[in-house]
Order: sequence, then structure tokens, then C-alpha cells
Amino acid sequence: MATKDRQKLITNIVSTILGEPAQTDMTFDWFINKHTKEHFGKHYAAMDKIFKALNGDINANQSKQTKHLECDAFFGGKYNFFFEFDEIQHFSSSRLKTFNYFPADLMTNYSLTDWKALCVRNKDKADRYRHSKVTVDFNFSGGRTAQRAYLDCFRDLLPEINGLNPTLRISDLEVLDIYTSNTDSIKKIERILKQRIK
Repeated sequence: MATKDRQKLITNIVSTILGEPAQTDMTFDWFINKHTKEHFGKHYAAMDKIFKALNGDINANQSKQTKHLECDAFFGGKYNFFFEFDEIQHFSSSRLKTFNYFPADLMTNYSLTDWKALCVRNKDKADRYRHSKVTVDFNFSGGRTAQRAYLDCFRDLLPEINGLNPTLRISDLEVLDIYTSNTDSIKKIERILKQRIK
């Protein structure tokens, strides 16, 4: 099953369980492709350290065209959170590095310990994924991987200071056996949601 199809399947199951439509085209004024003091507030220092640790080019970052980002899905109502479906390319050495700079009191709707472990186990494969691809602000081999880790942090740090609940993440690696929306699949996702949603 294609990656986007798997993302859609899991998102639809989550939507069914929550009883809340998944909005896949949500944008927010503060959710853009560069880190600013205005948007990151108390987390700006942490985000800037992450950017530097990933060897980003700050001049290129701040001068590039500003674009709004989107999450994989947004669940409103009483949930009011981003939903992210993390495929293997998200578990890179760059992503593992970012966790070293997360605020100690940051709330998440996923286990940082589990995500770090997934990075340790899968970083070699993740780092090879489109390794030659670069970006304006990460202009080196592996730059797109570094940018992915950088922007994943936006989805973790920004919601809290902009009135949303912590981002819910599900890894493709923990639902590899789900290929259809049947009773067993729904029960498995239900167990995951019960563990994660605060």
C-alpha cells in the first residue's frame, strides 16, 4: 500500500474512533516554514539550538519565501490537536539529535522514549532515504532529512504555546499490520489512543 494511502487509512480510523472529522487542509498564522521569536515564544531558544545542531543556514532560512505549513491532519472539538503519521524517514539521526534540546516540561501525545528508540533502530535506513536531496536552508547531502527533523519539531513545540493540545503521533512502524479498517485494526488503534491522549 502506498505511503499516502496508509496515512489516509490510519487517519480515517483515528477519526472514526474519536468521532471527529480529520481536517487535512488546516493552516495557522503561526505555522510557517521558519522559526521566529514571535511564534515560538518561550521555546525559541530551544528551537534555535535545534536549528544550529542540524547545521542549518540561518540567513538562508530567514530570507527564504515564507510559506504556511500543514499537519497531516487536525482534529478539532475537544481534541484540538495536530495528528502526525510518522513513516520510517522521520526516524533519522537528525530527529534523534533534536530530542536533546526539547524542554523538560514539554507535553506530548506520544512517548519521547519510544520515538528515540525508533530513531536508534531505524536511523541508518532513514538517513539513506533521499540522502542527496537538499533544501535552501540545509544545503548539504542529507539536508532534506535535517529539514524534516527541524519541521517535525515545529509540530511538537508550537501547539502548546498557541492554544492547542499536544500533537498526537502514530508511527507507521507500529501499525504495519493494518491494511484495512476492520474490527482488529480499530481495536489496535483504540489501544494506542488510550495510551497517548492526555
